[in-house]
Amino acid sequence: MPLYDAIESASCKETLVAAFFRVSAEFGFKAATLLKLPSRTDHTVAELILESELTRDFFERCDSLGDVSKCPLYEAARGTILPSYWALDQLAEHHARLSQTVNPVLQHYLDTGLRATTLLPLTSLDGSRHIARFDGVAPKLSRRSLNDLVALTMRFFDSYDRKRFPMTANPVGLTERELESLRWTAMGKTTSEISRIVGLSEHTVNAYLNNAIRKLDCTNRTQLVAKALRMRLIS
Repeated sequence: MPLYDAIESASCKETLVAAFFRVSAEFGFKAATLLKLPSRTDHTVAELILESELTRDFFERCDSLGDVSKCPLYEAARGTILPSYWALDQLAEHHARLSQTVNPVLQHYLDTGLRATTLLPLTSLDGSRHIARFDGVAPKLSRRSLNDLVALTMRFFDSYDRKRFPMTANPVGLTERELESLRWTAMGKTTSEISRIVGLSEHTVNAYLNNAIRKLDCTNRTQLVAKALRMRLIS
C-alpha cells in the first residue's frame, strides 16, 4: 500500500508528518491532528498540539471559548484505548438541550466546516497518552476502513515516537550502573543477588534503583521495569 510505503520510507519528521496528513486525506478527512491527550488538570489545548493541519490560531480560539478539561470527547478518550466517532452537530444539539446553549468550542468546529470527528487513542514509548484526531464531514467509517486507518495511524505514531525516543538513546539520562541494576531487576534478581553479581553493596544497588525510579517518575520497581521496557531502555 502506497501510504504504508510513505510512512516506512520517511527519512525525517517532516516527510513522516506529511504522510500522516496524506492518510487523513485518503480517508476523506479535512484535517488531522496529533496531540497529547488532555488530562483533567489541563485547561488549554494549544500547547498540547504536536502536529496539525489546523492553525495554532484555531486552537487558541478553542482555548478562549472553553475549558478543554471539560471536553466530552477527551473525557471519553481517557477511559478507553478504542477509536471513537463523534457527530459534532448532534453532540452540539444534545448539549444545547441539556444546557439551553450551544457549546462554543463545538460551534467553533462547526463554523469551520468540521462536523464529524474520529479519535484514535495512542500510547507513547514513555507511557504517555496521545490522540490522533481526524476532523471533517465524512460519515462514520466502515469497520474495514476504520481498521485500515488505525493500522496506518499506529504505524505512523510508532515511527514518530521512535524519532523522539530512539532505541539507542537514553532520554532520561540513566547511568550505566543504573541501567545495569535495572536490567538485572527486570530479570527477577533481588537486591542481594544483584549486589553479588556486580560486586557492589546492597546499599549502592538500592541507590542506583532509587535514582532510576526517580528519573523515570515511577513509584516502585515493578512500574520502573514496565516503563523502561516501554521506552526500550532495556529489552
